[in-house]
Order: sequence, then C-alpha cells, then structure tokens
Amino acid sequence: MISGINKETGQPLALTRTPKKVLDREDFMLLFIKQLQYQDPMKPIENNEMAMQMALFSQVDQLFDLNENFEKLLKTAENQTMATLVSLVGKRVKVEGDKGRVENGHFLGAEFELKDPANRVEVVITRENGEIVKRLNLGALPAGMHRIQWDATDENGQPVPDGNYRIKVILPDRREKTSVPVRVYGRVTGAVLGEENKVLVNETMRVGLDEILEILDS
Repeated sequence: MISGINKETGQPLALTRTPKKVLDREDFMLLFIKQLQYQDPMKPIENNEMAMQMALFSQVDQLFDLNENFEKLLKTAENQTMATLVSLVGKRVKVEGDKGRVENGHFLGAEFELKDPANRVEVVITRENGEIVKRLNLGALPAGMHRIQWDATDENGQPVPDGNYRIKVILPDRREKTSVPVRVYGRVTGAVLGEENKVLVNETMRVGLDEILEILDS
C-alpha cells in the first residue's frame, strides 16, 4: 500500500495498492477462501472438484516447504564454504600454476609431471617482469612426477628476495620448446568471498576449493 500527504491541500492521498510479483502460500489460501465465499449457491463445488483443489493446494504448500528447506540448505552450505575459505588463510597448499614463492629465504617448492621420458629438461625461474633469475638443467628424466629443487639463489649464487617467481619447465628437444604444466606449493594469503568464493594463493592466484590439490599444513 502506498500513501502520502498532498502538499497543496495537506490532505492524505488515497491509498494505492502495489501488485505483488510473487505469490506466497498465504495468497493461495486467500484465493481459495475467496473462491468458496463467492461460489454460486445454486452450483456448489462438487466433492471431486473440491478434493482436486485441496490436493492442488497441498502440493503448492509442499512446494513452498521444499523451497524454504532448499534455501536453508543453500545458506548453510554458503556459510560452511566461507568458513572453510577463511580457515585456509595462512596455510600452505599445492595448486596448479606457475607462480612459486620464496619465504624467509626458502623456496616453498614446485613439481611437474612428464607423460613421457625426456632427454633434456630445463627449469627457468623469472621475476614477475620476465627477468631470468636462474636456469636449472635437470638433464634426462623418466616419465612421472618430479620435484623442482631450488635453493632460492640467482645465477651468481646470491639469495633472492622473498616474493613470487614464475616457474617454467621447458623441454628444449621437443618442437617449439614444449612447456610442461607446473604445480606449485604456495601460501594462502587471503579469501575472496561472495560470488567467487576463492582463496588467494601467493597473493595473486585466485583458486577455488576444488582446485586445491593438497593442503600441507594441518
């Protein structure tokens, strides 16, 4: 209902009714009662028609109950998801990505998987701007999972500053120097709540819960 005061006359304005866009169970009940009130006494609703309408009303009522229960379940799931995201902040995790991290002078780690043996495997570590920090020649490797061992030093043997570094695994003998997907061990540095519901890994990578391959900290 909408009302107000006429600025010229000072009299209250007539009430206007704003139609509802969505009907609830009370609206269906009122419609049913009104139908009973205004039915033709000479043509009352027959028993079978009354039974059908009551059955339909019961179904509508059950649908409203289901909808309310689904909304409660969804809200509970959302709260649990947000709690899980927040609880991961500060923990180390393993995710697929190319941004490795150095903390307190130590490389948190990375790994990659070879589908087939390779005669030459090279790891190129760069800063965010693309500047090469170090090259690791791993030589020939068999198929399988391999860890990247880096002592967090540059080509001159000097320790690198803490932060993020891009890790790229290259197979020089393959055509166009094929690169291999890398899994990095990172730190969850924040959570993005709302529609995304993701965590920030190494400050910049947005990762969903289903993309976390392993949680390393209990």
